[in-house]
Amino acid sequence: LLCSSEHLEVAKSTQTMNEEELKRVSGNYDAFFFHPNTYRCARLAVGATLQLVDAVMSGKVCNGMALVRPPGHHSQRNAANGFCLFNNVAIGAEYAKLKYGLQRILIVDWDVHHGQGTQYIFEEDPSVLYFSWHRYEHQDFWPSLKESDYDAVGL
Repeated sequence: LLCSSEHLEVAKSTQTMNEEELKRVSGNYDAFFFHPNTYRCARLAVGATLQLVDAVMSGKVCNGMALVRPPGHHSQRNAANGFCLFNNVAIGAEYAKLKYGLQRILIVDWDVHHGQGTQYIFEEDPSVLYFSWHRYEHQDFWPSLKESDYDAVGL
């Protein structure tokens, strides 16, 4: 699973929260802030990503780019992180594997920040190669993780 049921339930519950409750829930995450529309917007971003996969795989388009907000590469199975609620690219990759039988997927991430969520999700999956091009600065640049260094590779 790319999103735990607990994470999904927390995200759903924020739709009816007041500002104080949203601040409290947001405080449980690193660089993530809930708004009553966050869950809806994140679902639309995932849906747009899946529609793009379908359009490319069906041949309706030759290629494409899902310019969606919120982004996704920091989100992990159990937690929102770095302005990301759901990991859109990971969901899209799994969808492509399941629906279209893809056996090898390359994810190239050229954001200035390391997409640790995507790395964690696929680091033990030999069918997905995740390549992130990001700033590290000796672990001083967010997300400031040792696994963001150049020598971190899949398991």
